[in-house]
Formats: sequence, C-alpha cells, structure tokens
Amino acid sequence: MNKFYIPIAVLAILALIGFSLFFLNQSQLASQKEAMNQQVEDMQAERQQMIAIQDQIRQEQEAAERRAKAAADAEAMALAQAEKARQEREQMVNDLNARLAKEAEERKAAEAAQQELERKMAELEQAQEESKAALAALEEEAGASKETEALQEKMAQQQKQMAAMAEENKALKERQQLLEQQQIATEEAIMEAGGRVEIPYPDIRSPNVRRREAIYFKERVLGEGGE
Repeated sequence: MNKFYIPIAVLAILALIGFSLFFLNQSQLASQKEAMNQQVEDMQAERQQMIAIQDQIRQEQEAAERRAKAAADAEAMALAQAEKARQEREQMVNDLNARLAKEAEERKAAEAAQQELERKMAELEQAQEESKAALAALEEEAGASKETEALQEKMAQQQKQMAAMAEENKALKERQQLLEQQQIATEEAIMEAGGRVEIPYPDIRSPNVRRREAIYFKERVLGEGGE
C-alpha cells in the first residue's frame, strides 16, 4: 500500500515543482515584458525629444536664413539707393554746371557791354568838353550866332545821350550784380552737392569762387612753407 502512494507523492511533488517553476517563469516573463515595455516607452520618449530638438534646430536655421536674406536684400536696396542718389547728384551737378556756364557767359557779355558803354560815354564826354570849348570861343568872338546855336543844340543832344547812357550803364551794372549773385548761388549749390565748379575760363568765374580759390591757394602755400 505504501509503495502505491510513493509514486503518487513523487508525482504530486513533481507537479508542484512544475507549477512553481511555471508561475516563476511567468512572473519573470511578466517582469521582463514590463521592463521591455518601459525601454520601448523610454526610447519613444527620447525619439520624440530628438524630433522636437531637430524641429527647433530646423526652425532656427530657417529663421537665420530669412534674417540673412532680409539683410542681403536690405544691403542690396541700400546700395541701389546709394547708386541712384549718386547718379542723381551727378546729373544735378552737371545740370548746375551747364546753368553756371550760361550764367557766366551772360555776365561776361554784360561786363563787355558795360565796358563798351563806358568807352562810348568817355568819348561822348570828351566830345562834349570839346563842344564847350568851341562854344566858349565862338561866344567870345561873335556872341550869339547860328553856329553857337548849333553847338548849343549839339551839346543838349549830347547831354541827353549822356543821361540815356548813364541809365543804361546803371541797368547793366544791376544786371551784372544780379547775374553774379545767381552765379554765386549756383556755385554754392554745386559745392553743397559735393561737385566741382567746372568753368574752363577763370575770368568768367564769380568773385565767390575766385576768392575761395585764392584762400585755398594761400592755405596750401602757407601749409607747404610751414612744413
């Protein structure tokens, strides 16, 4: 009878050991699975973090590229505007120099006309002095006569001519002064624009420029002498 129970007991013990090992393996498998799931979750979290970092880097790079492009566009626009301003200033200086040349020629013509008028006035004044002398001589010799009347009429005409010439001379001087002021204003505008007065003949430059050039020349001479 005891022999019959011994194998049963052994089988029961083996079964118990098998069940224990099975449950132990199941517990270990569950722990391993849980650990693996945690690793997977950690890897996914790291992957999401890497994706977020890469996206941030990409956004920063795109922003930097936009800023660089905006800076390049702004620089190109500034250069274009500067070139346009330079061309406009150069054209303005050219136009001013052309106007200046015209003003200078007009002033030179007015000066020449005044000089010619003053020469004629001097000749007329000399002729009037001669007429006065001739009239005085006639009056001493014969008193009033047709000749003295003719000389008196001639002198009256000369007086009228002298008065007209004086008015014309005054007008010419005023025109010269006006043209000179216009020329000075144009020269100032050229220099303010950073240009150079380009009149080939110094004799028709305004006193303003001649004075400045004399000052600059004196400063250069004194500077070289001081050195």
